[in-house]
Amino acid sequence: MKTSILFSSVLFVFIMIIWSCSDDSPSASEPMLSEKFQEALDDGLVSFNGKGVSAAVIMPDGEKWVGVSGISHGTTKITEDMPFAAGSTAKNFTAVTILQLAEEGKLTLDDSLYQWLPTYPYIDSTITIRQLLNHTSGLSDFVDNHDFWVAVFEDPSKVWTPEQIILNFQQESLFPKGTDWNYSTTGYLLLRMIIMDITESDIITVNEERFWEPFNLSHSFTSMGETALPANIAHGWWDLNGDGIYDDFSSWSRNAFSSGAGGEVWSTAEDLAEWAKALFLDKTVLSQSYLDQMLNFHSPCTGEEYMCSGYGLGAVQYNPQLLNGLTAYGHSGNAPGYAAACIYLPDYNVCIGLMDNTEEGESMAMSLSNILTVITDELEGAP
Repeated sequence: MKTSILFSSVLFVFIMIIWSCSDDSPSASEPMLSEKFQEALDDGLVSFNGKGVSAAVIMPDGEKWVGVSGISHGTTKITEDMPFAAGSTAKNFTAVTILQLAEEGKLTLDDSLYQWLPTYPYIDSTITIRQLLNHTSGLSDFVDNHDFWVAVFEDPSKVWTPEQIILNFQQESLFPKGTDWNYSTTGYLLLRMIIMDITESDIITVNEERFWEPFNLSHSFTSMGETALPANIAHGWWDLNGDGIYDDFSSWSRNAFSSGAGGEVWSTAEDLAEWAKALFLDKTVLSQSYLDQMLNFHSPCTGEEYMCSGYGLGAVQYNPQLLNGLTAYGHSGNAPGYAAACIYLPDYNVCIGLMDNTEEGESMAMSLSNILTVITDELEGAP
């Protein structure tokens, strides 16, 4: 009896092994979803000879994948908990703060600048907060002023105040407020000044209290450039001399750039995906009324049509042609040595975070395209 039971057990195991190795077995013929995502990320990095990329995807059922590829520097590989500079993705956090302050009754979106800030050259004080948020203010962008970058590279350790940036680098407006669209970092610098005035606090503290702590974004922080960055940041790479070869930018002080922008957000791909989930999917950050206003997209995005089909209040509606024909919104950005994106796919309820330690972000863009193909194949049941 014992022999028969043993034989039956062995036979059963043998049959199961044969079945698992057959061509019809999903485990043998079809890679796991996590493997597909990792391959998509690896291929994106190789396609543009990038340095390092990090990505996170939260699927509709809550399944989360986090992956990395490439290096930070030398032989140090990118890890999932390495913060990258998030660039203009930070504008989304600034916009949410303003919308929360409106919800709290501390301002209205149609308040004019003169109600909150002094008068500055080249800045129409009747511009509204809403026009700053959706880039219809007409303000030029101090980042487009060549003199700003000359100052950053001549003295990268200098700490600038927002007022100094505006007084030294702001130029004439491009059009009367409300008549056109132009992406303006100046507008968001002014918004941060308003936030600091109302909260009587700095942006580092505001972001910590409103976002990092309550939403458990444990690898995110804000830097003004005055203190040393954590040792585990992903090194940023930039072609500093135009020879087509990336240079390790991490030895340069970020004081001038970080302070000039009014604060620089650092994060991980996982934190950005979790933020997209909280804001757009779970809707636990803003009331539905203010979220609807955030997602009321102005179009066209003059001069940025290749990427942006519409811009709301601190949120980008991406050109579907860039995202495999998919509807997507969120925010992305570049900073010296880095690129990042926080994306939500409303038709699929999928949240994505991406980070790249090269300023051009080409590997990140290719990785995103690959990842989107994996997502749609998985959710639409492609063979």
